[in-house]
Amino acid sequence: MKKYCFIFALIVYMFCVFSECGYAYWVWSPKTKKWINPVYRTFDNPQEQLDWAKGYYEDGEYRKAIFEFKKVLARFPKTEYAPEAKYHIALCEEKLGKFWRAFKTYESIIKFYPLNERLDAIVERQYLIGEKYFSKKKYELAKRIFEKVINNSPYSKVSDVAQYKLGICYLRMRDYNNARDEFQKIHDDYSFSPYLDQAVYEIAFCSFKVSSLVKDYDVRLIDKAADDLQYFLRRFPTNKYVPQAESLLNKLVHLRAKKIYEAGQFYEKQKKIYAAVRYYEEVLYSYEATPWGQRAREKLKKLRK
Repeated sequence: MKKYCFIFALIVYMFCVFSECGYAYWVWSPKTKKWINPVYRTFDNPQEQLDWAKGYYEDGEYRKAIFEFKKVLARFPKTEYAPEAKYHIALCEEKLGKFWRAFKTYESIIKFYPLNERLDAIVERQYLIGEKYFSKKKYELAKRIFEKVINNSPYSKVSDVAQYKLGICYLRMRDYNNARDEFQKIHDDYSFSPYLDQAVYEIAFCSFKVSSLVKDYDVRLIDKAADDLQYFLRRFPTNKYVPQAESLLNKLVHLRAKKIYEAGQFYEKQKKIYAAVRYYEEVLYSYEATPWGQRAREKLKKLRK
């Protein structure tokens, strides 16, 4: 009997201790004549609900803030407070380290509320998320974000740097043709950009990489790369990339001489001596100072015998 009395007393004690806390979560509403939980309560005024949610956000309680901001979207979806609530949800997701989810939330704001006043801020937040992935060398994700930034606002404060970083993403992924195309857009669409000189150099560098990968005897891509490098050197003669550009241009001279020499070898093997001599002569007269010019000289002596 004493055992049961002790258990009963313990239950009564716990009820008394926690009754105040329990009451805080469930209160009687004379209006609805029901017990309600304030946690799930929504203010009748969207401004009040938004301010209530912002209080959690400012206190660093981001999960609770998201919960409260979503009430604005559920109860007042067509008001001016809805995009503001969604914007703060994305900010909370960033704070929680859910960057891709935050990016998608920002995208949904632009999709459903395209005329909201936060557009510039949203695009800048998206760009910063792209930078996070870029710094982690997640270039595919960064590329997708930078593309969206440019599409969402082609002439925002970050559009030119997003365009440049988009080209760098392709460059790091060794997609030189697409990288060149993206850098070319800096030249064509953002001539005011401080990244213009770097973009023009990268255009030439991508052309160089494409030309160096050619396996046949076609020198047109080499000539294109040389033109791009010479354009850079003419336009930005004091740029810090000038030494690199000159070095690449010198490599192209050797590469072009090699291609023409190899074309001569091809015709020589085919017993088409006249054609072979013509190619060797071009190498000798145009690139005499290179090792290929000396080899062409020896070939010509042999063939003319």
